[in-house]
Amino acid sequence: MAIVRLATLDDVDELVQMRWDFSIEDYGVSTVRFSEFHHTCSQFLVKAFESGDWYIWLAEVERKIVSHMYVQLIHKVPRPGKTRDPYYGYVTNVYTRPAFRSQGIGTEIHMEMEKWSKENDVEFLILWPSSNSVEFYERNGFARCEEAMEKHW
Repeated sequence: MAIVRLATLDDVDELVQMRWDFSIEDYGVSTVRFSEFHHTCSQFLVKAFESGDWYIWLAEVERKIVSHMYVQLIHKVPRPGKTRDPYYGYVTNVYTRPAFRSQGIGTEIHMEMEKWSKENDVEFLILWPSSNSVEFYERNGFARCEEAMEKHW
C-alpha cells in the first residue's frame, strides 16, 4: 500500500533521480551528464520549496518514492471585492515508476492534491496532458477546455 504525502527538502535527491528517469523514458539518452542535471534540478527544487508556490505530492512504497505530481500556484491579479489572493494550480511533472503503474497510485495522489487544493481556495487546476495520459485525467474529473490559447516561438 502506498503512503501519499507532501514532499520535503529531504526528498530532493530522489525527486531529481525520478525527473531524470522520466526524461530518459520519454526522450531517450541525454546530452547532459546526470551530475550536471542533479545540480540544476536540485537548485530548482530548493527554490520551488522555498517559494511557497510549488507543492509536490508523492507516493511511497516501502520508503521509496514511486510516483509524484507537482502543482505550481499561479497568482492571478486581484479583482475589486475579492479578499483573498486568487490563484489556480498548474499540474505538471506527473510520473509513476513503470512497475507501479495501473495500480491506482496516481489517482490516490490526485485525490490528495485535489482535496488540498479545495481546502486552500485554489480556483481550478489546469494541465497539458500527454496523449498517453488523457484517459487518466478524464477518469479523475478533468475535461478538455476550449478557452485557453497559447503562443509558441
